[in-house]
Amino acid sequence: MFKKGFISCLLAAALLFSLGGAALADHEEAAPSSGAGQEYAPGAVPAQTDAVQSMSPAVHGVLLAMLHFGADEFQVQDDALSWEALYNMLSLYGQLDERSEYQDSDHLLLLSETVQDYSAALDVSFDQLGPLPASLGDRITYDAASDSYQVVCGNDSQTQFQILASRQTADGLVLEGTLISLADQDELARFEAALQPRDNMFGYAITGLTLI
Repeated sequence: MFKKGFISCLLAAALLFSLGGAALADHEEAAPSSGAGQEYAPGAVPAQTDAVQSMSPAVHGVLLAMLHFGADEFQVQDDALSWEALYNMLSLYGQLDERSEYQDSDHLLLLSETVQDYSAALDVSFDQLGPLPASLGDRITYDAASDSYQVVCGNDSQTQFQILASRQTADGLVLEGTLISLADQDELARFEAALQPRDNMFGYAITGLTLI
């Protein structure tokens, strides 16, 4: 299994790639200040940097799932919503896991244990997660013979996911962020996510995510 520091670096790299070169360029040109209200993307966070980088793919995946279902709050008991969020994580960031394997340019093969590791970031018990919903049948399938999942690679190039602020709380970490349409720069959603430390590959799990 990956060490937490290694997976954080890989997922941070994937997230920066999905955001485009602008976020990286801004980070290289000027060190971020601690002024209130400053906007910054993952990879340029002055506090709790590792946690923000590591958990951004999970938050991104849940946010996209919520928008897909028209939900204002992440309900971990909703298996269809959890599977949608898990698929988003795997399809957008799974290729950065050394245990993954491309079958062709559009499909990724992931061992069941890898999928289980990613589900832990959603605070989901994989063993208790229901079967794959029919709505995902054309995007993710399970092969019992190899105990692996075939995932259609995702593409979120039309939007920009940003973390705007992070703060430490008694229970863990709270992130505030937004999803922007690159076509017209409209804000599609603004969210607040609560994270708590966990003994998993990511170091944290999402314990709440709401649109604000």
